[in-house]
Amino acid sequence: MPHRPHQKKTSRSIIFLTDNEKGARLLVDALIQEDFTVRLHPKKEEHLDGRAPDNTDLLIIDSSKFSLEELSTYPRIRSVYTGLLMLLIDNIDEMLQVLLYEQGVDDLLVKPINHLLMLARIRALLHRGYQRITPANLLFNRLEINSGLRRASYLGEELPFTSREFDLLWYLAKNACTTLDRDHPYKSVFGIEYNGYDRSIDMYIARIRSKMAPYHNLAPMIKTVRGSGYLFAAEH
Repeated sequence: MPHRPHQKKTSRSIIFLTDNEKGARLLVDALIQEDFTVRLHPKKEEHLDGRAPDNTDLLIIDSSKFSLEELSTYPRIRSVYTGLLMLLIDNIDEMLQVLLYEQGVDDLLVKPINHLLMLARIRALLHRGYQRITPANLLFNRLEINSGLRRASYLGEELPFTSREFDLLWYLAKNACTTLDRDHPYKSVFGIEYNGYDRSIDMYIARIRSKMAPYHNLAPMIKTVRGSGYLFAAEH
């Protein structure tokens, strides 16, 4: 029987924007060692428009001197880039972290960063995307959620969910009419154990609700069950 050469799995693609290429080199090298394809670029204004290629799995923005002016760029990034977005940042208070999550950042690491921790967080971010096997489609009150296309639309109009928001919406929708505590989405969507005090799920839920709010039939779909968790309360 003729030998069939082993086909190497396609590496995952990362764009790494930084204002300190020398300081970022160790992190970039660690990613390359893990078989990621990494494109390192200087973080300039023209690179902060979110126009990452369609085959980009993750956009990492490394900021040494973060400013409120830079914060204002994230809605623009999110208007054109719906993939995963990670931010590496120096000295940042909790309120600014909350604002960054609300502006569309999927994960945030405060420097100095242990490269093993960074790799673990990246694997957790990518976990959900690479676990998708069979495309599926759900329909609730004329809200169509297609996991194969990773698209949610209402009456044919697409809702602009980010990658992480869509993952969470899909998880809630496929468990419709079931109250889910925080442990479940952390394990299934984030790929990590809930630590008992993190509130990033709440921020993502708030962002999903804000994008559904303009549509009368969608606004009440995701309910907070006090002391228990969240409920996707919609009938097929």
